[in-house]
Amino acid sequence: MFDAVGAQPLAAPPARPPRAELLAAYDTAVPDLVAPRTTVLLCGINPSLESGATGFHFGTPSNRLWPVLHLAGFTPRRLHPSETGELTSRGLSITNLVNRSTARADEISDDEVRAGVARLTELVERISPRWVAFLGLAAYRVGFGRRRAKVGRQPETLGPAGIWLLPNPSGLNAHYQLPDLVRVYGELHEEAYGGM
Repeated sequence: MFDAVGAQPLAAPPARPPRAELLAAYDTAVPDLVAPRTTVLLCGINPSLESGATGFHFGTPSNRLWPVLHLAGFTPRRLHPSETGELTSRGLSITNLVNRSTARADEISDDEVRAGVARLTELVERISPRWVAFLGLAAYRVGFGRRRAKVGRQPETLGPAGIWLLPNPSGLNAHYQLPDLVRVYGELHEEAYGGM
């Protein structure tokens, strides 16, 4: 089997959970994925049902995060969500503003997003990433009260970390096609890793 982007061979991925397991995953938490030394902490909105069922962040293998991370230079090939060691070996950690699995992000209330900032701040203080990259403009704007924040580097910090705002890689985000996502994620890669 080959990856559609870059024709890289893929390992046989774990089987996807059946519908009953997905539905049973509602409201489950997914533990933070923390690298020994974090350069970039990727912060999603909340876990999907597939993430809740499997325990892997961005657990739907077709999520555009995986080809974007590869094409933007963060990973040497397109990874499967289960390849957590490959991510953490590159200084990438993953968390969510709200750690409750749902079928859609719009099932999360603004109050939950705002409440998630305290948990995120504690994590950032503990692991000291160089950058926190928020994957979703609306959640960042609500959580931090920055209604006009735009994609890219933000002027403020979160504890010791710089803040970078990125578009949500979900396929539901039609405003950004794959080349656009690769470009803006690549800008963070250039800043964080110096083009490595």
